[in-house]
Amino acid sequence: MIASTHHAAPYLRSVAGVRFAVGIFLTVLGAVLLARGAYELAAVPLAIAAGHFAWGSWQLRIARSRGAGRAGRDAGTLVR
Repeated sequence: MIASTHHAAPYLRSVAGVRFAVGIFLTVLGAVLLARGAYELAAVPLAIAAGHFAWGSWQLRIARSRGAGRAGRDAGTLVR
């Protein structure tokens, strides 16, 4: 995985953005399959999209917590 440094936050943000883009694509694909009546096939991309959204939000939460903590310490203020 990624080392625990302040350089990891931009990487996590960019990867989370890609995950959200893939999740949106898979959601649209699932909606198209639902519209065509392929309910069993539509469940696959929708389930994978849910995983991408969950993993992306988790990565954003980590990136924000690292960024906020580092910025506070670098500025000389105490962040709790």
